[in-house]
Amino acid sequence: MSDMTEQSKILLRSVGRAGILLDRDGTIIVDHGYVGSIDRVEFIAGSPEAIATFNRSGIPVAVITNQSGVARGFFTTDDVESVHQHIADWLAEHGAHIDLFLFCPYHPEGTVKAFARCSADRKPGPGMAETAAAALDLDLASSWVVGDRDEDMELASAIGASAVFLGPDNGEYPAARCFPNLALAAGFILQHIQTGKNL
Repeated sequence: MSDMTEQSKILLRSVGRAGILLDRDGTIIVDHGYVGSIDRVEFIAGSPEAIATFNRSGIPVAVITNQSGVARGFFTTDDVESVHQHIADWLAEHGAHIDLFLFCPYHPEGTVKAFARCSADRKPGPGMAETAAAALDLDLASSWVVGDRDEDMELASAIGASAVFLGPDNGEYPAARCFPNLALAAGFILQHIQTGKNL
């Protein structure tokens, strides 16, 4: 979580470039629930090709993921980092890369004292998105949030970004476009970024 003033947050939204803020579980890898070891990682078909499409177009890609399994004592921050390195290695084998991995280990109902608290980094809080914006020079209002949960759609709304919901329908978020997976969403997102059109 970054200590930005309200003025700097407003400035972030008015400068920079469009980027892609991807959820992890249910977007790049299958959501098996609390994936904290590489043996539980199952990649979703087509996701590396989709990410490579963004890479070739020069669009920054960040992964922003809630990992409350750390706060709940299911795995450690080192385990999360290992999973992310495994994902990065796999993507590299398919000609793709993530520019920045961010995760939130906090949860107010956690059992590990160091991580048992609320945090603005936890989606739908804007903390990780703002960190990504600062690190990658993003204009959040021109960027896209892609995920399969309510908190992803709520994050998009909170930061003024466009949203793509991955799943059978977009539920309570009619402003979000719905696709079965990232592979099918990539062309739509890329076209809108290249033409400067948001949802």
